[in-house]
Amino acid sequence: MEATLETTFLGKKLKNPFMLASAPPTRSREMIERAFDAGWGGAIIKTLTQKEHPARTNVTPRIRALRQGSQIWGFTNMELASMHATEAWMADLASLKARYPDRGLGASMLYGGAPDEAQWRAVARECEKAGVDWLELNLSCPHGGAEEGGEFSIGCRPDAIRTVVGWVRESTRLPLLVKLPAFSDIEAGVRASRNAGADGIALINTLNALSGIDLDTYRPLPSVAGKSAFGGLSGRAVKPVALRCVTLAAGASPLPVSGMGGIYDWKDAVEFLLAGASTLQICSAVMEHGYGIIDDLCRGLLTYLEVQGWHSPGDAVGRALPHLVPHADLSREARGVASCQQERCLRCGACAVSCRDSGYQAISWAPGETPRVDQEACDGCGLCVGICPVGCLELKARG
Repeated sequence: MEATLETTFLGKKLKNPFMLASAPPTRSREMIERAFDAGWGGAIIKTLTQKEHPARTNVTPRIRALRQGSQIWGFTNMELASMHATEAWMADLASLKARYPDRGLGASMLYGGAPDEAQWRAVARECEKAGVDWLELNLSCPHGGAEEGGEFSIGCRPDAIRTVVGWVRESTRLPLLVKLPAFSDIEAGVRASRNAGADGIALINTLNALSGIDLDTYRPLPSVAGKSAFGGLSGRAVKPVALRCVTLAAGASPLPVSGMGGIYDWKDAVEFLLAGASTLQICSAVMEHGYGIIDDLCRGLLTYLEVQGWHSPGDAVGRALPHLVPHADLSREARGVASCQQERCLRCGACAVSCRDSGYQAISWAPGETPRVDQEACDGCGLCVGICPVGCLELKARG
């Protein structure tokens, strides 16, 4: 059977499971059009919200790339919701659906500080008239209105989730996707969302973070006229947290999950599918490399499906879940020992230093020589395997 990337999410058939997350890459209709022309399966527009409050104006600068050498490992972002008027977005949404009927289009909504019932209800109805495929209720933004009791603060409280989701559920027939915060009780949030009428779960949002401090001026970064505030961390740095949250959400209910957080290539995408995500939302990789990454994402995922003998991305969803157990249930009998493939070794000694000062002093090494593992002393912790820059160390089962 020939593999396909087609998938169905919340009743909408998509040409592939890759969607742009509600973020800077979906700031305008024109940007989303270019992304759809490039081949993306769907998009969630930059979050709709009211702009009357003085704090709803964006500051500059607000985005900071976090680097380790030449590699960007994350972004922090203090950007708020869309500065585009809701009325203008409604016309743009209708235009996008008319031009790209085969793509998934979601409207992200957020009305807080204190949750504004009238706004949640009214804009949900407007989005339905505009023809969007689903609504994403953003209950997890970690900055801005979160400091006033909204956003992240809503998504951390099951009672508040039930209230807001209930308002929207009563106001529209559209499928509802609830975007929950990472550092909360995920299972409780999923249950509250489902009980209030949600049709799916999205996570994770960015993580509340401080990107750095200038050593000369002592001012936190990014500096806005000498001051700063906490922002949202995204990118490669958050992927392990995102995978954890996706597995928790997928295991907590039958609601489909849209996963995001550190997806940069097709391998990352497959991991999220295996963890239980049905669609894959991407932001940071696009911020760094542009919409064109969709070609490699689709090509890599399709090849993987063909190699596995699977028909579609849905065949991969959740296959990792049966292998996750409580820590207490992990085997204490299976023991490993480090082994070095000496022909590949750089003789750098990094493994020996790490084992000496953070392990079990099981690796001996002298400059210019290959390391030697004392198999009796080795505890199989795995530290050296991760430290090795060329992957010549591995854990083998004890004989």
